Amino acid sequence: MKERLFETGDTVRKGFLSMGADQVITIPSHVERLMVRFSNNRTTVVQNWSIMGIDALAVFGKKKVITRLEDLSKDGIRRGLERAVKSAPMVSDSETITDVESTKFPDRHSAQAIEPERINECINNCIGAAVKEGGERSAGIFNAEVRKTAILTSSGGEGYDERAAFELNVRAFAGDGSGQGLTCATDMRGLDAEGAGRQAGRIAKMSKESVQWCEGTYEVILGPIIFANLIERVGEASSAFSVEAGVSFLAGKLGERVASGMLTIEDDGSDPEGINSRTFDDEGVAVRKTTIIDGGRMTAYLHNKSTAKRFGTNSTGNAGWVAPSPWNLKVSAGDLRMDEMISGMKRGVLVVSNWYTRFQNYATGDFSTICRDGTFLIEGGEVKGALRGVRISDNMLRIISAIRQVSSDRSWVRWWEVRTPSLVPAVLASGVMLTKAQGS
Repeated sequence: MKERLFETGDTVRKGFLSMGADQVITIPSHVERLMVRFSNNRTTVVQNWSIMGIDALAVFGKKKVITRLEDLSKDGIRRGLERAVKSAPMVSDSETITDVESTKFPDRHSAQAIEPERINECINNCIGAAVKEGGERSAGIFNAEVRKTAILTSSGGEGYDERAAFELNVRAFAGDGSGQGLTCATDMRGLDAEGAGRQAGRIAKMSKESVQWCEGTYEVILGPIIFANLIERVGEASSAFSVEAGVSFLAGKLGERVASGMLTIEDDGSDPEGINSRTFDDEGVAVRKTTIIDGGRMTAYLHNKSTAKRFGTNSTGNAGWVAPSPWNLKVSAGDLRMDEMISGMKRGVLVVSNWYTRFQNYATGDFSTICRDGTFLIEGGEVKGALRGVRISDNMLRIISAIRQVSSDRSWVRWWEVRTPSLVPAVLASGVMLTKAQGS
């Protein structure tokens, strides 16, 4: 596959140069993917994909053209190049044109493969564990992916990278209660399918009995699943593109305290355990670790070469030809176990998971999100019952500034509500505004 990716990528690179391009970057890739859905404790849908395509950036003077080719026949490539070149005169001039990289990266290979029998075993173990813990029925999804990516630039830069990703997300149901569990890794051996099932079943059983509650501010323990969702929004806001576009609550805050001193957030595209890790970014810059928030202080935005030039700094290896973005977000651990945080809470709320995070104002950080699959009233360190219809209606900067405890145990989180893999602890934040969802 490597040879075919390089061959087609080189064809596109040479094609653009022969048609007048000054600089070219091509990123050919092949993705093999298997998705298995299950519901009512049995597998219901199995789908396979095998997708090969080439993303390309061509520079004509001050104009940048970005295109994607999936018809990689000789005629298909020719037609794709012609369409892209014809569109160049209609593109506005770019304020920043930077030279493409000439770095040659060592190949990165992976021995991982998609094994349907092992995936089926994982799903069965997950369902069995959920039932054993009290879940009456389970539903969820298993995604397996092997991605092979190359990069070729007009300056002679080249690289080849292979990565695998596996994620299992499960929801268990018991009466009116529901619970969520998940596990993800770059190696099948790193998955804890039974642990995900146990968590989902246990939370579903705990959620069967609900208690009354009132809107107001509470001490809230945010479990790793919901905290990863919020941290992903911090990562998005740290993109220099978001700052320039006026949709970042972190704009203008470099060097300022924006969070609790207990909070340190890094983006790390070089971690071999990071599901989104890669050797090079889309501009052929080596990926690295970048500290976004250090002990509560905003220390860096994420840059590609264009945003870095406009900000008077260097690329952080996060391209994105248009918008830089995080690879894998990592939050530093604290010194308490999550169960110790719960047992030490006098009165508050534990939130396991959430759906539908929406911003009322991106620039200020005002947002809301719906809590589901496990929200509990805690009194005297004990769970008193589940809460229904809870919505967090607050401000992102206020919440990350109100963190008072951070757990020592961390989990990798990725699922459909958290697409940026995140290694996160649980946290306790004070004064979180909880409101009732419509109809509750």
